[in-house]
Amino acid sequence: MNERHTLELPDALKAQLGVKSGEQVEVRIGADELKISTPRPVEVKKRRWGMIILTFVMSCVFLGYFMVRKIYQVSLVGSESVATMVLLLTTLSGLMSFMVVFVRLKRQSGSAVEAVSWRNLPTVALAFALISFMLMAGLFWIAGRLFKGASFDLVTSTALFALMTSVEIQATNSLVPQLSSRLLTNIFIAVIVSGVILAMISNQNLYWWKHNLSFLGTNKAVDSWEFNLALFFSGLILLALVDYLFASLKRIFPKSRQLLVLRILLTLLAIDLGMVGAFPNNLEIHSLHTRLAGYLIFLILGLIFGIRWLLPDISTDFQHISWMIAAALLAGEILFQVVGYLSLTAFEIMAFLLAFSWLVMLFERLNDYLEPIQNQRYVIK
Repeated sequence: MNERHTLELPDALKAQLGVKSGEQVEVRIGADELKISTPRPVEVKKRRWGMIILTFVMSCVFLGYFMVRKIYQVSLVGSESVATMVLLLTTLSGLMSFMVVFVRLKRQSGSAVEAVSWRNLPTVALAFALISFMLMAGLFWIAGRLFKGASFDLVTSTALFALMTSVEIQATNSLVPQLSSRLLTNIFIAVIVSGVILAMISNQNLYWWKHNLSFLGTNKAVDSWEFNLALFFSGLILLALVDYLFASLKRIFPKSRQLLVLRILLTLLAIDLGMVGAFPNNLEIHSLHTRLAGYLIFLILGLIFGIRWLLPDISTDFQHISWMIAAALLAGEILFQVVGYLSLTAFEIMAFLLAFSWLVMLFERLNDYLEPIQNQRYVIK
């Protein structure tokens, strides 16, 4: 049996909130705030009609393109196929839906989106679109191998396109209200991991591992743009995440110089990560790419060694884990440079996994400072 919570409020506050005895309110308890909001009626009809209209418009574009091209049997994958149109039009639909829902929620008081800065909107929206694009690209890559040569008539292909577009819009509408620092952290993880894995799969026949990890972003690789774009957007998301987190942490630690230094170092790390994707390891800019990648290592090591002084109230467990990761990075460097035991690819992958894991743990620790955050419904007494 669910426990019933009651909340006694002054009559003046009841009038201000527009609630009466017996009605429910939602209480949000944060690290330095307490918000009482009345559950708004969900605008189901408005969202539903928005999804229907956008799906209909995009489906008309899909149908019109193939009718103009006089293609009445549409391939599942290929240059002019269901996959191509879904990757273009459905991703665009998700991006448009994200922007509309974000702006609508931003104008409402009490929504989780309030804490996200307007300047982060383009980055976060494009990140969502990129994740959606990569996910659908991966699914169509698998489908293309499972159903080689598959094609559909115009009506069936349009219905398939409309279904995928409506699912994309619905998923976007559900995710935007949940936007938070933890969700941004998960987006950062998803973008960089999916981009690297997709690039590895695409280049499996080129034996990329005989070269180095950076080979996946060169002009000799297949679809190198996926790898580079994942790194570039990971840098942008990391920049947005740092801005979001430290703007909130400033309210808890208003005059912390350590957090200011940590914010600067993480901002430099985000910019450097984006630049590694912007300048791939091609022959003409090899030295620039190598220098930028080297800066990443120095920044990560600087953060790990300095985290004891940079992070307020650091736990002993996190400090010990940081030292172990630093020791593993140094051991890998010795095994690669001095002993010659590790190949370049093995060293890069090991260093990437260790540094990436530590960075994720750091952001989880920073998110913990903003908690406990609880949402609980109370009945007005």
